[in-house]
Amino acid sequence: MSKKSYFPALFGVLVLGIFIGSQVPVVPWFFLLVGGLGFWWLYLEYGGHGFAKIMFWFVTAGIGIAIGQAAEPSMVWDQPTPLELEGIVTQVTDLSYDTRVVVKLPSSSKVAVHLPLDVHIGVGDHLAFRGIVSTPPQAPNPGVFCYRTYLARNNVYGLCYPTEYTVTKNETKPSLLVRLQHRMKDNIQRHVEQPGLVLALVLGDRSGIDKEQEANWSKLGISHLLAISGMHVGLVAFLVSWFVNRLPLRPLLKALVTQFILLVYIVLSGSSTSAKRALFMFVFGGVASLRGVSLDPLQIWAAVGCGLLLVSPRLLFSQSFVLSFLASGGILLWGPSIRFRGKKGLNFILSSLAVSCIAQISAAPVLLYSFGELPLFGPLSTLLFLPLVFLLILGGFAVACGLGSLGFGYLVNMTNGIVGFLEHLLVPKAVVWRPQRFIWLDLLLWWCLFIYGGWLLRRPRVTRPRQSLRHLCVCTAAVLCFTSLPPSLKSPLEVTAVNVGQGDCYYIRTPYGQHILVDGGGDSVYWQARGRNVGEQRLLPYLRHRGVDRLDMIILSHPHEDHLFGLLAVLENMDVGVVLDNGHLHTTPSYERYLELIQEKGIKHISVRAGYSMELTGGIKLTFLHPYELLENTGSDYNNNSLVFMLKYQGVRMLFTGDLEKIGQWDLLHREEALSADWIKVPHHGSKTGWHEPFYEAVNPRWACISVGPNSFGHPHQEVLDNLDSRGIRWATTLNGPQTYYVWFGILRRFSGTWH
Repeated sequence: MSKKSYFPALFGVLVLGIFIGSQVPVVPWFFLLVGGLGFWWLYLEYGGHGFAKIMFWFVTAGIGIAIGQAAEPSMVWDQPTPLELEGIVTQVTDLSYDTRVVVKLPSSSKVAVHLPLDVHIGVGDHLAFRGIVSTPPQAPNPGVFCYRTYLARNNVYGLCYPTEYTVTKNETKPSLLVRLQHRMKDNIQRHVEQPGLVLALVLGDRSGIDKEQEANWSKLGISHLLAISGMHVGLVAFLVSWFVNRLPLRPLLKALVTQFILLVYIVLSGSSTSAKRALFMFVFGGVASLRGVSLDPLQIWAAVGCGLLLVSPRLLFSQSFVLSFLASGGILLWGPSIRFRGKKGLNFILSSLAVSCIAQISAAPVLLYSFGELPLFGPLSTLLFLPLVFLLILGGFAVACGLGSLGFGYLVNMTNGIVGFLEHLLVPKAVVWRPQRFIWLDLLLWWCLFIYGGWLLRRPRVTRPRQSLRHLCVCTAAVLCFTSLPPSLKSPLEVTAVNVGQGDCYYIRTPYGQHILVDGGGDSVYWQARGRNVGEQRLLPYLRHRGVDRLDMIILSHPHEDHLFGLLAVLENMDVGVVLDNGHLHTTPSYERYLELIQEKGIKHISVRAGYSMELTGGIKLTFLHPYELLENTGSDYNNNSLVFMLKYQGVRMLFTGDLEKIGQWDLLHREEALSADWIKVPHHGSKTGWHEPFYEAVNPRWACISVGPNSFGHPHQEVLDNLDSRGIRWATTLNGPQTYYVWFGILRRFSGTWH
């Protein structure tokens, strides 16, 4: 391995090790094994053995795994009894219904304490509180806001809604830094008509940016310009260097002054991870330049990354850290290969556009995973807005330093107006790409090829240019061949039980990218009146996270609220090809709205009966088995008339049963002979009224899924779970998250979630 690839390879191995160590628990003797391997490597290295080079990477990976394991929170809050705690307030955030206060305890652990909005509390105050401290809740589904992950990014692992609390105000004088920040903020608010954007760019305070503007910048692909990042540090460094280099100072003193000013800027703006990364790279580069040493920027980038992860391994799970390093690493990787010939001004524009494209492609996997979309106007928008952002930073700093009355306030206001004009001009034309999740492997392969191509093309002296191009062509052909394979060879059939609480909701994705939704969950009228809507809060975010912008089919098993209400948000916000139900009319407002939406949007609506079937692309067949005719006087007619269908794919049979109870199961059992299935959706959330022994004997499944959430009905009933266990049926519930069943070729199967 060449010296130029040493630190990037070390950074990659360290990242992989920390990630594995944080996800997979290791036994205590693993740490002894890593120590033993370390001593063995030292022995081999001292003896000059060639095997020492290979051993070094095993030791590095082991150290990464050990660091990742040790980086997990040592304090786990799971005690059911109230605790009496106290500490210093480090952060205060006003939310919609209460105030979140982060308290640092004497043990250095941090707890998020939620207090009423009318409590007067500030940073530095002392808070004593009593209550149950629990682990913050996880997101019910991917794509939904995860409070646990959000707090963990700030090293907060406890959550408390106290029953008692006492606030002791901090009487000491605020620090010089806090007073300086307040003074600069007051100056900006005094001279700038719309200070929100300037406060975000200069002081890192994004509280003044309204949601509409934030959404607009997200559509344009320039949200990264709002956060204090390496680009902002670079702009400030360019401005400061230009000024300092004109002072009659020695080179060393110039470098120290420049770095000190950058350090002050980063501290004032909130010390973001990407800003620290840029500062460290600037410092290392400056020191090397003063000593007459030429360092590869990619090596400095990797060395800084290793240092930050060794100090704070949890940074690996910070979205800003990952995005910052991917974007900057891609630019440094491809930088030497960006060459344009022509006029100087045109070269600058093309180079800037290419750099922006490279940054977006480099960060694309994380952007798509986190947000499910990629704004295609990002590079062009960045090119248009970057000069304006530079003016806002320059003018904003001048205004913050008290020079607003010297014309800088007018400059900022005028620039703000131009930004607003461009924003409203371009947003309607913005194009956002939401790829289907079934092409994730294809996208990842192309991304790996992009990284490999940058690595080859930047090394013309190490590897011959013709040989590099030959390697690149071979790899491109291989990726092209794989991505051109039929979808059925690359993608499985997927059936996911979505976590919508107590209700039912199943998302089906076929290998050919067809999307089917069976029920949508829902809330009782009581919770609807209090603003809870699982369709908007759980189902839609999940579908968007999966890259779904259109549903080919919706199947409603029956019109009870816990199956129907969540579909209303889907029908309102997504295109739908066809809706199937059993035609059993209901008089609830939710059902009436359901029919209105179908009619308003011109969606094809089919009421089906037993015997109806349809075949989808790829040989997937849906056969409806129940009801033959609507049953009456069963004690629970809507449940017993649930639409039941069998999904068949390459020999695999999956039975969807709605809330079918014993009478409905008996009717189905005596009308349909071929009920055997590999997988069954357990009827009626695993209730005792949904268990009919002869029915399960006829179906004889190997796998069963129970849609259920916290409830007062006792679902799933222990007797049902015992019966499943006694029959050797593996089962799972959606209590702790979605459960997914994958099928390849009818024989290869994989399950994600917790199966019993």
